[in-house]
Amino acid sequence: MSELKTLETTAEIVEALGGIAKVAELTGRSYNAAANWVTAPTFPADTFVLLKAELRKLGFIAPPSLWRMIPERAA
Repeated sequence: MSELKTLETTAEIVEALGGIAKVAELTGRSYNAAANWVTAPTFPADTFVLLKAELRKLGFIAPPSLWRMIPERAA
């Protein structure tokens, strides 16, 4: 498998996932809520697992901090 491309902002993630309407549909949130995430520094924490899985399917990853998650520390 090729290396996954890292996305660094909420706007990059929304774009990679197909835009505001698609992200709203994926998360079950309103279009306006998803539109706000484009300029927000983070997503709601309860979208982490879902959006991370969708990104991986498309060949992307993103830092957990974009969901206010504390990343795992290397052993």
